[in-house]
Order: sequence, then structure tokens, then C-alpha cells
Amino acid sequence: MRLLRSFLALNRRLSRAITPDHFHEANVFAAYHKIGAMLLSHPDTRRVLDVGAGKHWHFPQHYKEWYGIRLIGLDIDGAEMKDNLLLDEKIECDAVEHIPVPAGTVDLVMISSGIEHFSNNQRFLENAFDALRPGGYLLAQFPGRYAPFAVANRLLPNSTSKKLLAASMGETAEHLGFTAHYDRTNYSAFRKMVQAAGFDVVYHLPGYNSSSYLEFFVPLYLASYLYDSVMHAVGLKNLAAYNLWVLRKPAETDLPEFKLYAWK
Repeated sequence: MRLLRSFLALNRRLSRAITPDHFHEANVFAAYHKIGAMLLSHPDTRRVLDVGAGKHWHFPQHYKEWYGIRLIGLDIDGAEMKDNLLLDEKIECDAVEHIPVPAGTVDLVMISSGIEHFSNNQRFLENAFDALRPGGYLLAQFPGRYAPFAVANRLLPNSTSKKLLAASMGETAEHLGFTAHYDRTNYSAFRKMVQAAGFDVVYHLPGYNSSSYLEFFVPLYLASYLYDSVMHAVGLKNLAAYNLWVLRKPAETDLPEFKLYAWK
């Protein structure tokens, strides 16, 4: 067993070593942190709701002081937030059923790799819309429904899925393997829900880098990297492995839009 673990660890190191830097720099995880930092620095951002807050916030502690942020954590499992010391308020609830904050009082809703776990994303979007003030933003990144790993996760029994994740992801596997529904998390279906909930789409970024799940064996990783590269070149958004969305609740008396030059 020790020899097998060493073999898998060696393969993971080799896979990461041969991956071009831009592959990591341009993915939706990096974009979530960069765009998140910009939205947190927005002059009107004060109350931030971190959905699926878990054990830690994804941003530096000093952001709270710099930008005068009150951070509210929301998680279906309250015990997960127990040691999350950056949260000013902790709410244990199912975001699909209800988000128990006063309507129109949140400036920014953030959710990182959580939407795939919701059984009904239309209801979540409606709840987030109600919580946001007019002009408030929602930033979300999550896997696509038709990513190879997402298809495998739905087809395999949960116990088998967890074992494969433990073998493939090594030390990071403890954060993976939770039940995932991937409810309409492909581009076209999610966009319809966004529009039905009343949001304006500010920005969407598709991500095609799903190969990290196969880093444990270099030949499989290379085959997956080739597939990802082809998907990126073709640009089929519905087949994207990941999606990042920036959504905005329209304001009755709209102010000039908070724009980035990269946003279309």
C-alpha cells in the first residue's frame, strides 16, 4: 500500500510539473479569487453572504478590515462553520429551502463549488435574488453537468466515488466526495434559470480544465488534457467542465455599471 501511494504521488507531481502555467492561471478558481477581490472592493459592498461557508473563507482576513465587510456564513451543516473565525454571523440552513436574512439587505452573495450540491438551483437563485439589495451581485463558480468527472460522479455509487477521489486527489480528497446533483449546471440550462430568477448576466467564464482528477496516472492525465484542450478550442459552453458567473440584481434607479474592461 505504501508503494502504491508513493507511485500515485509521483504521478501527481509529474502531471503538475508538465502542466503549462497558464492552465492554472486561467481557470475558474483563479478567476473566482480575482473577480471576488474586485467585487469585495466595490464601494457599495458591506454585507457579504458566503453560501456553503464551511471551515474557512476563500479570501484574506485583512479584506474584512480594508473594505469594512460584515461576513455572514451560511451552511447546511452548522458544525462545518464552528472553527470559521472570520464569520461575523453563522446561519445553519438549506439555501434551497430558505435564506433567513432580511430581504434586500445583502450586497454580495458568494458561493464557491457549492451549487452542484443543491437539489433545486432555480429555488436557490430565487432565494439569493430576494436576499440581495437592488444592484447587488452574486458570484458563483461550480462544475458543469457534462464534465467527465461529473458524469462519472452521477453514475458511480457514492462510496465508490469517494474511494476514487481519495486515490486520485490524495491529500485534498477530504474536501470532495459530497453528494452532488449537478441540477442544470450546464451553461444553457443555468442561464435560463438566471433569467427566470430576474438576474442580469454581467459575466460568464467557461472552464475546460478537468484533468486534475486524473493526475494520479500520467497517461490518463495526458489523454484528459488533450480532451480539455480540444473542448477549449471548440468552445462548447454546455460541455465546459466548470462555470463562473457574475450576476446582478437590477436596481430601480440604476447607477453606472461597475465594469471591468474584460467584461462584455
